[in-house]
Amino acid sequence: MPRYYFFCEHEAGVIPDLEGMDLKDEPAALAQAMVAAGEIMRSNSLAGREALVGTILLVKDNAGATLFRMP
Repeated sequence: MPRYYFFCEHEAGVIPDLEGMDLKDEPAALAQAMVAAGEIMRSNSLAGREALVGTILLVKDNAGATLFRMP
């Protein structure tokens, strides 16, 4: 069974809280990527919101193929 992983890459590096989040299936991976982005945007932390600027959210499978990329 394939596994999916969520990565949050920023121009200054990887946002550690979100790196390598293990997801069970592709639909859940896509949904969780969107939720994570939304949580950062709704965060009370200005640093958290600023960190998302210039960030690429990726969902990759266990073979390293990118399934979802935002933006």
